Amino acid sequence: MAAAAIGQGATVAPRLLAQLDGRTARQAPAQPLGVRLDRIRAGMKGVIERGTAASAFRCAGCTALRAGLYGKTGTAPVADDATVWFTGWLEPGTLPGQRHRLAFAVFVSRSEAGGGDHAAPVIAALLSSLAEPRTEGKMAMLIGQ
Repeated sequence: MAAAAIGQGATVAPRLLAQLDGRTARQAPAQPLGVRLDRIRAGMKGVIERGTAASAFRCAGCTALRAGLYGKTGTAPVADDATVWFTGWLEPGTLPGQRHRLAFAVFVSRSEAGGGDHAAPVIAALLSSLAEPRTEGKMAMLIGQ
């Protein structure tokens, strides 16, 4: 939700269902964050282009994704290993059939690597598979179109 709010510039309330029993689910009104986000967004773009997640997004299917991709890695040492994560968003139109901003987060416990080496490649694999033309129907299912 934090990455989605930074991308959107306002609070984002998740919905589990778009509708139930023929009734459309209500969406909570977004509240502007009221803070400058340009530097945070630039930093998250830098993570993808030259930072801790850059190597994960150099895959063959990731070239087209990088233009609309923003992210942040994290690594928290715990005992002999670490808890790692990668979170961010993909701008609308980056994937075939994508009409809305797509926020994501991956969390890995007991990792011997960092967030850029262990969690970011999970998103890279998922997004690059969605970018393939034969998966356009999967994208519609993923974002509820």
